[in-house]
Amino acid sequence: MTTMANAAFIPGPITHERTDTPKKANAHVGRYLYVGNAPKFAAGEVDLVVSKLGLTLRATGWITQERIDTYASQLYKRWEQIDQTMQDPRFVLHPLVKFQDIAVKESNVTWAKIASQYSSHVLDQRGVEVFSAKRNAKVLNSAGITNEYQADISTAILRYYFDDNTLTPDLMKNDNKRRDYLLAPANSEALFHRHFHSTYTPTLKKEGFVGNLNFVYPIAATVKGPNDQPREGSRLLMNYGTIDARWWSDKWDDEFGGLPFILINAAGVAFHGPITNYAPLDVWYLRRGYVSHGCHRMDSSDVMELRNILPKNIKDLGKVNLTVLNNFDSTDWNEDGKNEVIDVKFYEIPTSIAVGKGKTVDDMVKPYLVENQMKTFFQTNAFSRKYYRPLTDTINGAVKYKYSKGVLVRDGVHGPLPIARFESQPSRILQYKETGVHLLPFDDNRGSFPPKYFFNN
Repeated sequence: MTTMANAAFIPGPITHERTDTPKKANAHVGRYLYVGNAPKFAAGEVDLVVSKLGLTLRATGWITQERIDTYASQLYKRWEQIDQTMQDPRFVLHPLVKFQDIAVKESNVTWAKIASQYSSHVLDQRGVEVFSAKRNAKVLNSAGITNEYQADISTAILRYYFDDNTLTPDLMKNDNKRRDYLLAPANSEALFHRHFHSTYTPTLKKEGFVGNLNFVYPIAATVKGPNDQPREGSRLLMNYGTIDARWWSDKWDDEFGGLPFILINAAGVAFHGPITNYAPLDVWYLRRGYVSHGCHRMDSSDVMELRNILPKNIKDLGKVNLTVLNNFDSTDWNEDGKNEVIDVKFYEIPTSIAVGKGKTVDDMVKPYLVENQMKTFFQTNAFSRKYYRPLTDTINGAVKYKYSKGVLVRDGVHGPLPIARFESQPSRILQYKETGVHLLPFDDNRGSFPPKYFFNN
């Protein structure tokens, strides 16, 4: 049930505004709004492939010509819903903060420089200020600029969706001619190709579709390595046990942070949020490695995007195919006639870091730079190093897979394969709260409190 703020306080879920709350160092519970530009796919239009050796999740969404022609309209409807919700006085955004700007100590500055490689936001550089000096929504309220900030965010989303920094909400609402042009099929197709020029592959490989999009995300896997759970093979996602916002677990407390919990098998293995917290700056982030109890942890923004590209109705998740590989995901993803091993440019972020005597911040940061880790990530991983050839930057001996009578089986090994490194994506989420509302009692596995706003928009 939901109760108003004057109800008796019960320790449990708390929002990102929590630094004055004792014994809640890892609490990162909030509501999250997906502001990315990925389309939503229906059942039968999206397939998932996990590589537990490559530590990647690849989502392939199949595209019809109608989807391309109406892509701009889908984005406009998404923006309209967001803009309208921001008029609700109970809806309050947490301001975006560049966490490298709040680092003071030398060790924290060093960590922030490493992590900031992955901390940009899609709403930046849209002609309005989307970053705040303070991360607390109360700061906006006390300064009387909550509405102004949310209006700027709405403008930034609109401009990002349509790739046009001259657009304003008033123009879109009142200039019918301009809006009709932006939503017309010809412009919609041009916009689609601008947004997805590097990940869209035209293909007639699947009947009824003209191409596909590939989204590649970094993941974590079990401490026991790539041959442990979840079991290798092909399966359907669970259509029960998935929760659109796992608010609180009696076993795991608030580690799931109000993010989706997408169940893979009946043993409780799932895709969920990152868990790891850099305490000095109070930042959650993904550790891409063998660090979990079995689940595939994901970046907060990535797991929100994953849930938003999947079918809206949880029951339809039971029609989404998931292939789990103990080895690499090697595929001709762009149909150029060449197989490649899938990777994503998101690598190690340390749990802590100190600047040694005689060392500079730049000295400590250098080994963690993306361009340096691109050729060391597989080399330093105990499970993948035997496959990686640093001199040629290739993977040798990756397992070949095929389907035999509907069952995934191994079918020999590949010779040397190049690596397709997808770009890591900027953040595509915003955190918000509903003022005056507490969610009681604790949620655990029941999914009792699905998001009120933006339900898989």
